[in-house]
Amino acid sequence: MNVGKHLKDIRMAKKISTYELSEITGISQPVISKLENNNRKADIETLEKICEALGITLVDFFSTDEEEMPPEYLRLMQNAKNLTPKQLKILNDIIENF
Repeated sequence: MNVGKHLKDIRMAKKISTYELSEITGISQPVISKLENNNRKADIETLEKICEALGITLVDFFSTDEEEMPPEYLRLMQNAKNLTPKQLKILNDIIENF
């Protein structure tokens, strides 16, 4: 898994800038940029802070199902997680009939 790319894809899907992520996590913006560009390896503590700020768990982050998923799909999945069962059914009906 390309951790840096995956991190960037999730961050972008959530429409959070590196500056905003830095403010939320207390991790400097240059460190976040280095992590996303694979110029620095993230330790578990750092990843936990970032995942918490992005509203996901470490398990979600390392899930292989989303490994190569484009940011648009990640954003769609995240939005779907926040829907009620009725709203989710309506969305699925719309997509299936589209």
